Amino acid sequence: MPRIRIQGVDIEYRVLKTRRNRYVRLTVSGKNGVRISAPWGYPERELHAMVREKAPWILDRLNYYRDLEQQQPRWRYADGERLLIQGRWVPLRVTPWERNAGRLRLDGDILDISLPRQRTDDEDVIRDLFLRWLRRWAMQDLTQRVTLYAREMRLQHGRVTIRAQRSKWGSCSQNGNISLNMRLMLAPPEVADYVVIHELAHLRELNHSPRFWRIVERYCPERSEHQRWLREHGWLLEMDE
Repeated sequence: MPRIRIQGVDIEYRVLKTRRNRYVRLTVSGKNGVRISAPWGYPERELHAMVREKAPWILDRLNYYRDLEQQQPRWRYADGERLLIQGRWVPLRVTPWERNAGRLRLDGDILDISLPRQRTDDEDVIRDLFLRWLRRWAMQDLTQRVTLYAREMRLQHGRVTIRAQRSKWGSCSQNGNISLNMRLMLAPPEVADYVVIHELAHLRELNHSPRFWRIVERYCPERSEHQRWLREHGWLLEMDE
């Protein structure tokens, strides 16, 4: 991986060149670090010079994500910890009960889990219960969002599938089937709405052309803000599995 040393700091960056890229784009994120998309055959020395030129901004963004990671709680599945639900860090309360099965419910601003007494300290059990609950909730909630926005956008979609993916928030097949990431239930609701609208817009434009973005912005005027949230905070949704 290429690197450059600026102000005593080594900056590593990843370069992705494809024949479809028409422009050079440099991004910095908490999950992927420094990335450059460029047209096929673009000179490496010019990319290196661009990183050097933008080094102060790059360092500022890298420090921002480092501070953000230090400030945010990490995923721990234990009584008294906090889990991210719809953009909010919600306290987790684990209590014993006499039944053999576990129960999880969102009680106002508290995520309440009841488990057999001998399992209340088992993080693997708590995590598995949470993930099963999250998938069921996502299937109900996100499917409903697809139905509502499809009706508003006057579109017909195929099957809706909920997955636990690391790299994609959603996708739309040529057959009109919609796939959504269950981790969207951890993001603010308006961010999940943006992803739903984004995938439904592909039913009309299976690309990312200006026409496609006009469709998205018609139903989600704040799409740039929601894209930025996913870019800056999406790594927090990985749940430390």
